Amino acid sequence: MSEKTPFQIWKEKNAGDKVRPWDLLNPKIGRVDDETFKYRFENHCLNCPSLIKATKTCKKCGCFMTEKAKLPHASCPLGKWGAITGTEDVI
Repeated sequence: MSEKTPFQIWKEKNAGDKVRPWDLLNPKIGRVDDETFKYRFENHCLNCPSLIKATKTCKKCGCFMTEKAKLPHASCPLGKWGAITGTEDVI
């Protein structure tokens, strides 16, 4: 049996998550305002024990939270902050 690729591992960990790595490259998907980003990242992610401080990567979902927190349709895998409603149609 062959080993799983990094993408297969990510896909299994993030089943049901609407955020995909390539969403950051999609110009049709906007970004949240600075206040929302600060609320998400500075108030929650930076204080979370699941954040790998050196890389700003979440142990739960494997995402770079400095980038994921900027996407309006993203949500915290631990439920600390959620998606902004009304943005699902741009995906």
